[in-house]
Amino acid sequence: MKAKSPSRTAEHNALFRAIEGARRPKDRIVDDRMALSFLSPSFRFVASLARNPLVSAMLCRYIDARWPGSRTSLLARTRLIDEYVTSALANGVSQIVVLGAGFDSRAYRLAEAERTWFFEIDHPNTSAVKKAHIERSLGVLPKHVTYVAADFECDQVPASLQAAGLDGSRPSLFLWEGVSNYLTEDAVRSTLSFIGSLAAGTALAFTYVDRAVLHDPTGFAGGREVQRTIARLEERWTFGIQPGRAPGFLKECGLDLDSDLSAADYRQRYYKNAARIRGYEFYHVIFGHVPSRAGLSDAYSSREVTLAQSQ
Repeated sequence: MKAKSPSRTAEHNALFRAIEGARRPKDRIVDDRMALSFLSPSFRFVASLARNPLVSAMLCRYIDARWPGSRTSLLARTRLIDEYVTSALANGVSQIVVLGAGFDSRAYRLAEAERTWFFEIDHPNTSAVKKAHIERSLGVLPKHVTYVAADFECDQVPASLQAAGLDGSRPSLFLWEGVSNYLTEDAVRSTLSFIGSLAAGTALAFTYVDRAVLHDPTGFAGGREVQRTIARLEERWTFGIQPGRAPGFLKECGLDLDSDLSAADYRQRYYKNAARIRGYEFYHVIFGHVPSRAGLSDAYSSREVTLAQSQ
């Protein structure tokens, strides 16, 4: 990330969601009414063009050819985690922590979100820009969202969240999407170990990239293209996990793995032509939870992982 700029990849992701939001409601994988408000004028202009179905189709074809699999992976991943959060909200989760929140909009657009306390933690640059966008779009910062400015590489994330009011004695839901690949292994382990030390039943949705794409991006469809783009944006990927090592990696941090889905897996759920879509298979979504200790119940966690294990 550039020293004085918010994340550019966060804006690219918001652009993909905004373009998708211009499609007919019955055709949308994701319906994110907030995405447009996060965009710079130039990106907002591009998204506005997508209101024309023909132009929208051309934009999607261009993006899919330029960065194979990135758009469809992002949209399917967003939908998957949306449904996971919706399940948690329906089951009465009282705290949701969005780590590296970027331009995540779940606290503002998902039904019943306002009945739960959200903590959005991100780099101070991105956090400040996001707050300005939210206030401009909604007229006021929502009372159910607490914004926490912190750098995962430099600051004490646990202390920052506890100072903001997070109650570690109650089961929470942590979302850590699209972040770990930009960090060091120490930073990832430290944050996951903090989550693993919290109340039994605390749930986690976490993304990572196959570490092989860091060393040989040509081994994956679209790998070379995405590596070139993030290098140009000065947001290089620095961390990955070998998929077979994921259960052990989480266990070392005090967490149990419930499921591990690659982009090919979660695209299969939402795209009728998923078998013909290639690219971004190196991207994974993990669902996990803090196991019971000394006889405490995992009931909350069991309800939450049902969605991840279904279909």
